[in-house]
Amino acid sequence: MINDTCKINVLNRFDIGGHNRFVLIAGPCAIETEEMTMEVASTLKDICEELHIHLIFKSSFDKANRSSVKSPRGVGLERGLQILQRVKTELNLPIVTDVHETWQCAEVAKVADMLQIPAFLSRQTDLLVAAAKTGKIVNVKKGQFMAPWDMKNVIDKLRDSGNENILLCERGSSFGYNNLVVDMTGLVEMRSYGFPVVFDATHSVQKPGGQGTTTGGNREMVPYLMRAALAIGVDAIFAEVHPDPEHAFSDGPNQLYLSGIRETLQQAIAIDNITKNISNEYIPETRNTERGTQNTERGTQNAEHQTSNIKLLLTDVDGVLTDAGMYYSEAGDELKKFNTHDGMGLQLIRQKGIKTGIITSEDTKLVERRFQKLKLDYLYQGKREGGKLASVKEICEKEGISLANVAYIGDDVNCFELLSAVGIAACPSDALDAIKNIPGIIQMKKKGGEGCVREFVEMIMSKY
Repeated sequence: MINDTCKINVLNRFDIGGHNRFVLIAGPCAIETEEMTMEVASTLKDICEELHIHLIFKSSFDKANRSSVKSPRGVGLERGLQILQRVKTELNLPIVTDVHETWQCAEVAKVADMLQIPAFLSRQTDLLVAAAKTGKIVNVKKGQFMAPWDMKNVIDKLRDSGNENILLCERGSSFGYNNLVVDMTGLVEMRSYGFPVVFDATHSVQKPGGQGTTTGGNREMVPYLMRAALAIGVDAIFAEVHPDPEHAFSDGPNQLYLSGIRETLQQAIAIDNITKNISNEYIPETRNTERGTQNTERGTQNAEHQTSNIKLLLTDVDGVLTDAGMYYSEAGDELKKFNTHDGMGLQLIRQKGIKTGIITSEDTKLVERRFQKLKLDYLYQGKREGGKLASVKEICEKEGISLANVAYIGDDVNCFELLSAVGIAACPSDALDAIKNIPGIIQMKKKGGEGCVREFVEMIMSKY
């Protein structure tokens, strides 16, 4: 049985440590272009959501410890933070990046949720203190020249500076020239200090300076070392991932191919399940919606039994079929952005014989046109006496069904009464907390306007 560590909370969303599923810290070694960074971040997010792994996105604005002065280092602090802020804002991902000098810490902390101390700098007291004083999580990579028990001094420096949000990261120890080895017993040693341990699976297969002016490596060994570390019980996996590692700015030989990361993570999950006695159906806890998560689990269990009774699927518009944004043309006409995947989902479920419809408090020609294009069965627009619930009761009477035969997805307070009454209730991931906390509601992984209705449809159809 592995020993538990303390839990380090990330943005009040999830914990690293304890006895939880490993968290993935991943991204390209260096920020090369904005387009590539967004591509990797978006792909990793999709994969991790599918596999139920919490993701922290990592990339470096400056690789300050390159083997050669002529090697590319990245886009720099200002531009790098701009790109990382876009990842954080658009993809809603926590961010970690390296700091190399004390003055960088406060500036980087404006964007990053975690500061990373490079292995070569892990004994630099001033840098550790500056990072600690930001109040952010500090991930310290153990120097290649340090013993595992030397990290106790690192912990003391950070704690004495008022920061208890500490991660310790193993990335291999120097073994002769241009070679690293991983002492797996060191992972046990570092975990004994009570803080979560990260295993850096890609840097551990480096051959520093092994190609003369650049670093070599052996990415084929990454999955083996990753699984070995998870068998010991590490709390997080660090992995650098790139669409084309052979042409990466840095660390190409040890970065993983983006196209192959899903399979590697599936193998990692299998080992983590055994080590931590986690069920294959495990879905990580999300702390800022703890009550909503419990409701989602309960709602999903109820849906197992109720889905076959669903005869009518209804959806709200703003914040569900759309992103709730208000768009206007130059002429002042209101515009709405719909997701084509949602439209196809509604078509697919109609083929199963389930009636479909839209229930919305607004009254617009746009929605009417969307309804007509999708050829749905019911459209109720505008505020009516008795609200949305009264409208749905009217439909049920026409169809000869009860509210127990209705599935509905909504996101705002005007959906509350209806969501509380139907057979299966669901909401987008960005719904109001009051909606997420409705007993038995199922919270989708996707946001409004980003495919949440299609996700709900597929959940129903999978059980139908």
